[in-house]
Amino acid sequence: MRLRIWLPSLAELRAESMLGFEVLDAQRHVRNRGETVIAGLPHGIDCELVLHATDVVLLDVRLPKLSGARLAGALPALVEERVVGDIEASHVVASARDAQGSAVAAVVDRSLLRRALELFQRAGHRVIEATAAPLASPHSSGVWHVRLRDGHGSVRTGAASGMGFTCSGKAPLELRLLVAQTSPKPDAIEVDGDCDAQEWNEALAVPVKAAPAATTAPPITLDLLQYEFSRSVVSWRAWRTTLVLGVALLVAAVGGLNLQAWKLRAQEKSLRERMVSIVKETFTQVPVVLDPLVQMRRYVSDLRAGAGTETGEFLSLATALGHAADGDSMQSMDYRDGHFIVRFRPEAASTDAQRTALGERAARAGIALSFSGDGAQLARKAEP
Repeated sequence: MRLRIWLPSLAELRAESMLGFEVLDAQRHVRNRGETVIAGLPHGIDCELVLHATDVVLLDVRLPKLSGARLAGALPALVEERVVGDIEASHVVASARDAQGSAVAAVVDRSLLRRALELFQRAGHRVIEATAAPLASPHSSGVWHVRLRDGHGSVRTGAASGMGFTCSGKAPLELRLLVAQTSPKPDAIEVDGDCDAQEWNEALAVPVKAAPAATTAPPITLDLLQYEFSRSVVSWRAWRTTLVLGVALLVAAVGGLNLQAWKLRAQEKSLRERMVSIVKETFTQVPVVLDPLVQMRRYVSDLRAGAGTETGEFLSLATALGHAADGDSMQSMDYRDGHFIVRFRPEAASTDAQRTALGERAARAGIALSFSGDGAQLARKAEP
């Protein structure tokens, strides 16, 4: 569904202005018509505005081979000589160019258009398109369509061309000049509104007849909401896919970070428990472990200093053992309560000859090895 709203002059538009509107279905068939103020318009339906005929000037132009921002910057210069007033204050857009590069440019006051859009926005209505009154009338080949309301009128002369004029009942001068300058002349002119068809027929020298009641709204061929007023910039729906993907990626990233943080905390807890266990098993004199890393560093420092403590004894015996046996020959070492137990790999101390050789090398290093089962106890060699 869509709401097509016919606006009065932008300079006279107020929140309390009465507006004609039509409710269109997906095929742009008119389902309902009415008149109300902005606040009384049906909510929840996208709106398209039809600007008053006196607010938009339609001009034929030949477009350069530009697009986007470059074309937006060039358009004012293309129409400046044919527009009354300050072109810098005007919003200029153009229809699609044809095969020869020709198009129709539309000129509207920028500040008045912005003010109209803000009025609808404050009332909770979302405007997605806007066009000029001449281009909101039906179009068919060879037939011009005129719409008359409240002393003003508009005529659609082509797919994207037309003009506005004032009308006091008789055939307006602007329309007579337009017919005289057009070749070939239109086959007929259909008028939606009150007019003297016979007088118009004689003045224009073209068959004039009343237009049938419109049941379908023509598609918009020239949208005024381009460039700075583009709905692709101001409408969240144009960014909906990007926003959904962005939110999904954000949720996935936050979830992944939380999962990783939980795993790291679990690893930290497990590692701390292992460190506490190592400190307690290695240094039995420690009554409580508050910071295993700091306490381990302190006792290792004592070992390196060779203090006359059990830690110093461990370091002394381990150093002597390193001189007596290759490090690769040892499977494990254990030092508890002053007892240093070492287990050799089977290939290094499985025979009596190997054990005897190890014992002799240990004796030369100043220590004694006492083998028992798969292990051997180290002790300082007694002085003679």
